Amino acid sequence: MVLILKFIFIPIFSGLIGWITNKIAVWLLFNPKEPRNILGFKFQGVFPKRQHLIAQRIGDLVADDLLSVDSLKSQVFTDENMNHLNYFILSKVDYYFEYEFPKDHSFFNLFIGNSTKEKIKERLQDKIYESLDNASENFHDYLENKVNIRKIVSRKINALDSGEVNNLMNNILKNELGFIELTGAILGFIIGLIQVSLLEIINLL
Repeated sequence: MVLILKFIFIPIFSGLIGWITNKIAVWLLFNPKEPRNILGFKFQGVFPKRQHLIAQRIGDLVADDLLSVDSLKSQVFTDENMNHLNYFILSKVDYYFEYEFPKDHSFFNLFIGNSTKEKIKERLQDKIYESLDNASENFHDYLENKVNIRKIVSRKINALDSGEVNNLMNNILKNELGFIELTGAILGFIIGLIQVSLLEIINLL
């Protein structure tokens, strides 16, 4: 009977210790939110303390991998988008020559035939493609030098107060943190079983 109680209570107690230990470790990731002096030592949660570094690294991750300038450029200036834009501009030119130009410049319209209009549209089309190529390069330079995604993301995260940072990280890591706490309980239980088994083996010897 005593042996059975040992194999029940010691593993359960060890599992409880493992769960509490991991729960405290998880709590210390986020708390205290502000620095506190405890027994002469300054304590602060890992995430609140390293908010600036976390903001910088997330900014680097977003700018270099998730939303890099080249990836944004490739998404915006696709062949399909450029063709749609080109078609849209030329359709506006067609509409202008067909309806608005004769109305606004009726005198000049008498001297401009369809062939001249077609030449003008062809020349415009060349200029449109040239302008779009320039716009693509300017877009890259603008994002790289003016927008600076890295700084925007970093600044936004740094602007959050410690409570908002904790909530953000909690929401992101909720399942993982719960798994860590559960793992502590399971490992503690297993270690408890091993301890009881080893003690009983030693006693038998």
